[in-house]
Amino acid sequence: MSAILSAETLNDFIAPSVACIKPVETLPSAPTSSELAVGIEGDATAPPDAKTAAQISLTDCLACSGCVTSSEAVLVSMQSHNEVLNALEQYPEKTFVAFLSPQSRAALAVALQASEAEVANMVSALLTRSLGGKMFSMVVDTNPFRQLSHHYAAEEVLNAFDDSERKRPILTSSCPGFICYLESTHPVLIPHLSTLKSPQAIAGTFLKALMIGEGRANTPEDIYTVSIMPCFDKKLEGSRGELTSTTWSPHPTPVRDIDCVITTRELISLAEAKGISFRTLPRSPQPPPTISSNPTLQRFLTTPLPNGPADSGTSGGTLTSILSSLLTRNPGSTLHIQQGRNIDTRDYLILTPSGSTIAKLSRCYGFRNIQNLVRRLKPSPTRVLPTFGGRKTAATPAGARRVAKRTGEDKSVCVYVEVMACPGGCTNGGGQIKFDDEAVWRGLGLDQPGSQRELLVKVDEAYFSDTEGEKGGVGGVVDEFIRITGVGEEGLLRTGYRVVANDIGGRLDEKEVLEIASRNGGGW
Repeated sequence: MSAILSAETLNDFIAPSVACIKPVETLPSAPTSSELAVGIEGDATAPPDAKTAAQISLTDCLACSGCVTSSEAVLVSMQSHNEVLNALEQYPEKTFVAFLSPQSRAALAVALQASEAEVANMVSALLTRSLGGKMFSMVVDTNPFRQLSHHYAAEEVLNAFDDSERKRPILTSSCPGFICYLESTHPVLIPHLSTLKSPQAIAGTFLKALMIGEGRANTPEDIYTVSIMPCFDKKLEGSRGELTSTTWSPHPTPVRDIDCVITTRELISLAEAKGISFRTLPRSPQPPPTISSNPTLQRFLTTPLPNGPADSGTSGGTLTSILSSLLTRNPGSTLHIQQGRNIDTRDYLILTPSGSTIAKLSRCYGFRNIQNLVRRLKPSPTRVLPTFGGRKTAATPAGARRVAKRTGEDKSVCVYVEVMACPGGCTNGGGQIKFDDEAVWRGLGLDQPGSQRELLVKVDEAYFSDTEGEKGGVGGVVDEFIRITGVGEEGLLRTGYRVVANDIGGRLDEKEVLEIASRNGGGW
């Protein structure tokens, strides 16, 4: 979650921060009584006056339909490192697979004073060899799935030029914080969302379907997937009802494609819970895991891929990949970059040799910028102006241009916007190690950074320092996947959205909330 939505403090009262777009839910006070209550001093049966400390679960957040508080004190109890450890003990018959994001690797590289490659080796050693008892079978990099999403995101944008019915601009679908915000607050903009799954969601479907197709599992329930991500919002994505096995598997019981999501900080907590010092884990390279018996898929899933150049941003580089495809499609075209009102907004114009605009794409990070974007995209209310003497007053050309720009009908409208809830991108996710995490830095035996900005600069440098490998094509990968699994492109890559009714002030009762939250298939 973005820091802008986080409560600064949390004791026994949960309230959004001043920057939150949702009102605070206030409960009615208890009715007053004129009767005098008499009690015995020290009576243990007397009702306490102190208020019970508040706890919030993933279900509470989703039932609220509003923003999700991301303070460290907020307990997202249904997906945590303790849940992972409990699952390892409870389901010894299952195959456990972990996915590691590049943003988490970069944060750990700074904290552990190691390279990204060394961090990948350390995480693999922790989960596959050091936990004792039941352990993970493999740790898989999410970059190959990001490469798949790049290919199909570019395809979606290119196809939009020939589809007059497609709402533009297409808005990125990889940030669950933005998705939740749009579904519950601005559902009129849902048609703008890309139908492409995020790399995390693609990874869950891909691995579970592949292991079943190759005979290493019988049902999706036989595989337990854990994703290590930089932000708490990915927990919400993993709980979505749209991202379950019902979209691709004939097995009737819905099972989440990603069973549990933990953050970068929670991975350190997992090691501490097992009495393992992260810094002592081996950093030497290990043989790549055997993910698939198919040579094409094994090579695709284990070949190291770079995170991309600095101008691609720290959120996966989807926008940069789409730009590259558009430039290839239009020989002789050039790219012109316009800096926005702040560092988190930027426009990219693809121009013809004569200077006319072929396409415009934008980057929009942080909720303040997102709210400005939403205001521009939402349709204007219809206004009926009075007429005088039966004569209609024609709009001025300048006024017509302003209306066209606001409603998205001008020729220079964006075709794609890369939207992320976190200012600065995904390396600044709420689940990353923060500069003031005293316990974490003390446990690692390191001095705290001077500020969050100083730490984020180092994390970004670590992220872009990973230049190992070379980005290749995805030709044949999806074809081989379909042949082995019988799961088509739609089931592997596409998802849907729905309007979430705002239920503030009319919350679900506790029994219904627990029933929905306990569904293995997500339910939300």
